[in-house]
Amino acid sequence: MYYYLSPKHKMRVVSVVEPCRLALALEYEFDPDVVSYVERPRFLSVEDRQIELCFWVSRRSGAESFSIFRRQSKPSIQAVRAEERVCSRLLEAARTAGLTLAIRKPQSLILARVANATRLELLPYVQAADALAGLTVFTDAVLEHMRTHPFSSFHAIERTLCGPFDWRDVRSATCWLIHRGLLHLDVNQRLMVSTRVSLPEAAHA
Repeated sequence: MYYYLSPKHKMRVVSVVEPCRLALALEYEFDPDVVSYVERPRFLSVEDRQIELCFWVSRRSGAESFSIFRRQSKPSIQAVRAEERVCSRLLEAARTAGLTLAIRKPQSLILARVANATRLELLPYVQAADALAGLTVFTDAVLEHMRTHPFSSFHAIERTLCGPFDWRDVRSATCWLIHRGLLHLDVNQRLMVSTRVSLPEAAHA
């Protein structure tokens, strides 16, 4: 089992059973469009079997959906076809129950391994930020720097603010702003002091 405290859920303990589900949970954790997510929310009846769904997800738009992680046991044509049948029946059962269901495969999470690692490295800083006394003082200072320098690295932000503040607190505040969607970071690049951070409007200009 893997456990972590979720900043999105006021430090509720999130527990998942394998690395791929941990990667999926952190994808939701760091998606600003996701308001809430719950692991192992319910079962779905498929051909007299109860199949556990991985996550329930609620988005800012009000849309709700479920996700399930599926893998085939053997790399054979027979196994592939059997898994395709199960997935088809899962989607049919979800439609019958009035649910929106997304089926996730290992390949999509393996291809995103850099993003997975980046989110995992960001998480302790975000958790530390929630424990900071006067967090808004740090976040306001970081945002003031970013308004002057819409594209900046962790190093540049920390060097600018290192006079009045400890660099670790500045790093935590920066990561907290990324987690909230108030700053943008490309999670598909490795997290380093030279990694570029930007204001969301500058990143998408």
